[in-house]
Amino acid sequence: MNNIKNTENSIDLSDKLADYKKRIQNYLSAKINPRRPFSLYDPIHYTMSGDGKRLRPALTLLTAEAYACSIEHAIPAAAALELLHNFTLVHDDIMDRDDTRRGRATVHNKWDVNIALLSGDGLVALAYETLLETASERILAVSKLFTQGLIEVCEGQALDIEFEKRDDVLADEYLEMVGKKTACLLSMCTQIGGLLANTDAINIQHLKQFGWSLGIAFQIQDDLLDITADQHTIGKDFGSDIKQHKKTYILIHALEKGTDTQVKKIRAIYEKPNIENDDILTVKDIFTEIGAIEHTRELAADYFSSAKEALREISTKADVTYLDAFLNLVLNRKA
Repeated sequence: MNNIKNTENSIDLSDKLADYKKRIQNYLSAKINPRRPFSLYDPIHYTMSGDGKRLRPALTLLTAEAYACSIEHAIPAAAALELLHNFTLVHDDIMDRDDTRRGRATVHNKWDVNIALLSGDGLVALAYETLLETASERILAVSKLFTQGLIEVCEGQALDIEFEKRDDVLADEYLEMVGKKTACLLSMCTQIGGLLANTDAINIQHLKQFGWSLGIAFQIQDDLLDITADQHTIGKDFGSDIKQHKKTYILIHALEKGTDTQVKKIRAIYEKPNIENDDILTVKDIFTEIGAIEHTRELAADYFSSAKEALREISTKADVTYLDAFLNLVLNRKA
């Protein structure tokens, strides 16, 4: 049995996450702020100064700390993962034509598409520069994992775009896509945290499974929040996935289980070049009637359970108290 303590009398996770966020923000500000030209670094600074939760670097630091690794030792790699994540957001917003992100104008909306593309490229370059500031005898393994993860994230985004033009996307294809686009990055966080702490290959595999299952659950949950959360809470366009004709698990299940009439109504809305908020509310009602929203919630819960099971397989040498608390925090998020 692994070392999961009763957190009732321990440091609150929110305090720890706030400390991590401050450390990462200070590190990134020192790296970005002095740089020129402004046309490149102002949008990058704008992106990185947004009110993001910094969940990915926090997951990296929590994993390293679980094996008694110094937080300072892991901060460069954690910051690199946050830079990489924000690269995906800047480019995703261009492709999805989203106007807002985290309650603010997206980079391409505040500046223009060319600036946003260049800023995304700059974020990738900065991510590698930052990663290579990590002092570790396992930096080669970390760098290979980071590079392979970047490739998979791009593959996942490509599949996501391809799915927009298809009417026959299967549930397994969807799960493959989110595995590459989202779960891969969270799995990178846990594996890199373990590598920096010099844990063994068996534990790295458990950490990989933990991060991957958590990532799948996170993305399915994100798809749900896109149409179930308040727009001001979620910080991006309400029903963005529907507006962009994305093939989410909710949609795939609804098309498979809905009646002919329900399916026709859904397809008629998804075929519109411009989908309005009233259309999104109609689709949401049909999803609810079919049971697709509830079924998708159950699927997310299954993956959260898989993540918890993987966490329980980690060595007794690791104190995964805060990783367990992190999982529960993500499980109960509202945006």
